[in-house]
Amino acid sequence: MKRVPWPAPLAPAAYQIVDDVIYSTTFDEPYFSKSGGLAEKRHVFVEGNQLAERFRCSKKVTILEFGFGLGLNLLSSMEAHTSSGTECVLDYVAFEKHPLNKDQLRECLQLTIGANENATHLIRSLPPLVSGFHRIVLTPKVVLTLIYGDATSYIKELDASVDAFYLDGFSPKKNEDLWNPSLFASFRRLAAKGASFSTYSSAGLVRRGMSYAGFDVEVKKGFGRKKEMLVGVFRDETQAHPKVFNNVTIIGGGIAGCSLALRASELGLRTRLIDRGPGVMGQGSSNPFPLVRPTVSLDFGPRGQFSWYAYFYAMRFYRKLSQYQSIGWQEISAIQLAKREGELAKMRDALGALDLSEDCLSFIDDSALASRSLGTQMSNGVFISQVGRLNRCQTGVTQAIKNSSIELLTKTRVSDIKSLSFLEDYQTTIESVPVVLANPQTAQQLIPQVKLRLQAIRGQSTRVESINRPLNHALCGDGYLASMDDESVWSSGTFDLDDESTEVRNRDNLLNLDRINQLYDSIESVKQMEVVESWVGVRYATLDRMPHVGFVGNNEYALTGFGSKGFTWGPLASEMLVSELLGLSCPVERSLRKRMSPLRFD
Repeated sequence: MKRVPWPAPLAPAAYQIVDDVIYSTTFDEPYFSKSGGLAEKRHVFVEGNQLAERFRCSKKVTILEFGFGLGLNLLSSMEAHTSSGTECVLDYVAFEKHPLNKDQLRECLQLTIGANENATHLIRSLPPLVSGFHRIVLTPKVVLTLIYGDATSYIKELDASVDAFYLDGFSPKKNEDLWNPSLFASFRRLAAKGASFSTYSSAGLVRRGMSYAGFDVEVKKGFGRKKEMLVGVFRDETQAHPKVFNNVTIIGGGIAGCSLALRASELGLRTRLIDRGPGVMGQGSSNPFPLVRPTVSLDFGPRGQFSWYAYFYAMRFYRKLSQYQSIGWQEISAIQLAKREGELAKMRDALGALDLSEDCLSFIDDSALASRSLGTQMSNGVFISQVGRLNRCQTGVTQAIKNSSIELLTKTRVSDIKSLSFLEDYQTTIESVPVVLANPQTAQQLIPQVKLRLQAIRGQSTRVESINRPLNHALCGDGYLASMDDESVWSSGTFDLDDESTEVRNRDNLLNLDRINQLYDSIESVKQMEVVESWVGVRYATLDRMPHVGFVGNNEYALTGFGSKGFTWGPLASEMLVSELLGLSCPVERSLRKRMSPLRFD
């Protein structure tokens, strides 16, 4: 199969500050008027779309902004959302072709609004400058999807039911690419019933374009020296609102099911989590030391694309969870070793132009790699500055569920998804829709009409006593090595297809010891080292190695098939699914979501 190239590097924002006003040198215009940044945004966009009333009367409000810039529209919308005091979910989507990095945004916001808690959180959560979709949970009920790239291209990939359009790109004269008929035409597909728009511009091009898109356009008083601005309401009364659920039942308490339960509960869904074991995070999710990391490859096809999106999201997910729960989260660095001669050079060509250095990776040669690993001689590789290591997180996740409003039923087998009648300890019937299947081992039995095509993959990992030289970074190749707090080393792991045995095998321990020797060529008599712990887990992956995320039929959904990548992929996949249940914008491209449909093998 032909490789999909990585997206071209983004052209970052270029600006200068003159008399405390921030000017875009790309478009030769200020980011906001001299009369005041937040005040302008409140007048044009918050009041122009009657957000205060919308927050009071709706379960969710989806805003689509063109021209994220300094994030002032987001911050003013969050301010209005907080003031409303409601349980409404603010679902904010923004396009930005020339984004600022963290340092630039920090400088601009400090000048513009000074100390601000929401601004600090935004800066801290800002993703690297990589084209595509980036879902960020700013507060439990405020989600931001930043889409870096050309809006006229990416809008075709957006799946959302938009309640308010913020048209805030630089003026049509300076930014002709954004203000074009094809962009306006796409609003018909995205607009929810009663959707509104506002913009500081009163240009005839905008009036005609929005009228053609189906909006009744009205001229209003502008802000400051600007005499006029435009607002409007979508006039198509046949447009349906997305279905929104109030509750959810999740079958399967692994990392994906737990991630979904925690997020659904946080967003206000009445959540029930069912597992057949004595507690959550058992079976394939019981790995005591999983590593959260991206898959660095030449291919930016669906798996490569989702791997990066999921990695960025998972790092923020566990970082946030660790602030409130004792999940044993530690951020470390890692080295992914090149498998073949010349592979690193190809990776450098594919990824080297991207701005990943701030938060993610850099390329290293033998000498740099050797110095980082204290004299160990290895092949070339990629240095990943931030990966996550979880340390026996079962207790922390269990505590997080207990501290939430989630109803947890353990030791419970679901025999019939139609009636949700339970065997063993619970003699009851619970009627609840929708039902999410996050139980890979038995999901196929519950929905025989759908071809899930799940394959069992047995993995065994081994922990050994401390080695004779410290391991400063996780080493990734076929499996990975990671040093523990007590300086013991975790070697993960074997991959045995179609094998569901959970018995520890001595030969697999020996294979894992050999992996230590291969990845970290510094130990003599490695097979004589003492094995202090072994772990066996059976994970389930799909035939195309993409997970099942989404609608199955009859209010049934699937969230399964992650293989060994559940800890990295599960949180974003859960965000995708809960967004579907609540009618929020999809956190990834439509085409990527389609590749994860549980119905794709039918």
